[in-house]
Amino acid sequence: MHLKRSHLMQLAALSVVLLLLVVLVPVSTVLNETEGSRRLQQPAITPTNPYRLLETQDESWFTGMLVVGNVSAIDVTNFAVKLHLQYFPWGNISATASSSQEVPLRRFNNDYRFIINGNPVELKRDSLVQASDPSVSILEGSPNQYPFDTYRLEFLVSAVIGQGLSNPLPFAMGLVGAVQSWTIDIEIMDYQQDYHLAFVTMTLRRSWTTKFFSMIVVIVMWALSLATLALAITLWMRGRKVEPPTIAVAGGLLFALPALRNAQPGAPPIGSSVDVAGFMWNMVLVAVATLLLVVNYVVKYRREKPACTASAPLLPQAPHAPHAPQLPPTTKQTAADLPRDSANTVDMA
Repeated sequence: MHLKRSHLMQLAALSVVLLLLVVLVPVSTVLNETEGSRRLQQPAITPTNPYRLLETQDESWFTGMLVVGNVSAIDVTNFAVKLHLQYFPWGNISATASSSQEVPLRRFNNDYRFIINGNPVELKRDSLVQASDPSVSILEGSPNQYPFDTYRLEFLVSAVIGQGLSNPLPFAMGLVGAVQSWTIDIEIMDYQQDYHLAFVTMTLRRSWTTKFFSMIVVIVMWALSLATLALAITLWMRGRKVEPPTIAVAGGLLFALPALRNAQPGAPPIGSSVDVAGFMWNMVLVAVATLLLVVNYVVKYRREKPACTASAPLLPQAPHAPHAPQLPPTTKQTAADLPRDSANTVDMA
């Protein structure tokens, strides 16, 4: 069987698409998993590593507070980053430092405060290991640049004994920046041993998977809107009849495009630069295409007449002739059947 050239080109295009899917799907999945694991394995820490202390349970050389946590949520609309922090007393400030109890049962032997960007977290005496979810404001960045937006925030952290600020407390801190759809770079620097202060900086960027998926959505919306407009113009110029299902498909896109736009991971409210470059114009094109299809249907609509039932044509009937006298049927007569005078006449002839 010989395939036409057009069929061969279709098979080649289908093979290329399938090959790309077979390669891109597993590769993108592995890269995304690798990036998430790398973020979890590379926390930002102070010169004293709190994770190592918790792992080894060595309290012989460090006395102070251990603070470990992670970035739990990012709200670019309200310009806030939410942290989840846990506090462990270590060494002489732990009420159970000399016992064999496990770390989750540690208690503070005095009142302490951990201050984050000027907001204190109260840690009461004899309280078990505590946790808090403070929020820190974003200083720089704009959602208008989605999905290529970048944000930056900075804040000071410190620990003190009691209610005043005159008794600083040593602390060791570790932060993990692993949030879905984000790439977070955290740095804890300028730790001052005298005042027990640390300066924390964070840089937030969209992950490469978010950027890739967002661009795919934009391309798909442009393809759908242009195809719908091309269909409407083609039907109009060729004078083809528009069927109601065609109008329904075009009108349905007006409701499908907003849902498709909001499917982008972490998309801000409508109005960003990517919306101006895509979504808004896509809605305009689909609306124009739907209007053209409706006008085409109304202008070129013709009501179909009911079809007549097919029947055999009736032949015209001939007019009735006047009644004529009926003649008796003719029979073959012989000479014997004739009268005698008639028979003689025949013989004489």
